[in-house]
Amino acid sequence: MSIVSRTLTIVLMMLIFTCNAFAEEDGQPEKLPDYQTLLKRVMSFDRTVDFKALRLSYAETADYNPYGDDKAKKSEMFEALRNKDYDKAIANAQVILEKKFVDIEAHFVSSIAFSEMKNSERYNFHHFVTRALVDSILDSGDGKTPETAFVVIETGEEYTLLGMTGFEVVRQSLIKSNGHSYDKMETKHRKTGKTAVFFFNVDIPFNWLNKQFRK
Repeated sequence: MSIVSRTLTIVLMMLIFTCNAFAEEDGQPEKLPDYQTLLKRVMSFDRTVDFKALRLSYAETADYNPYGDDKAKKSEMFEALRNKDYDKAIANAQVILEKKFVDIEAHFVSSIAFSEMKNSERYNFHHFVTRALVDSILDSGDGKTPETAFVVIETGEEYTLLGMTGFEVVRQSLIKSNGHSYDKMETKHRKTGKTAVFFFNVDIPFNWLNKQFRK
């Protein structure tokens, strides 16, 4: 089994066993920690960082743009990984992470590339961040209903999460319920053919978009 297959298997098992319910507190929204403060702690490999807070606080920064992914750079990153050009894959991933440190795919590619290059220190860091970012989404709900939807800061997180668990999207639809916006994702598992429906709360990217229209 290749390192890519082994890594995907590890991630998949991690995803299966770390899905927990998310309890939302009543009252006023909690004040988020400063993004730069959290980022510095992550860069120092602080394993106690709240990655949910990291993602949500990033969504409040001026750099946040849920519809502004550099698709060309990501395409180059994945192509370089497929071609085993690990230096190029890492370089492209780094460009993405400099703008958006919470990008799961860039950390995931970096972890694979550094593993292949036998750089255990950098592999351990990016593997840790990948896992922590994914867990922070899984811990936000179970995705089975709109009320227990996974909370995301961009639609890209939806496709990343589903892809890592082996599902491909058959149909996507936007639904409104109780003043919130949700993506309903009808999916099919690539290997087993099993179908499943997942719900994602997309209030954060939708609220950002509405603010842009009001400017």
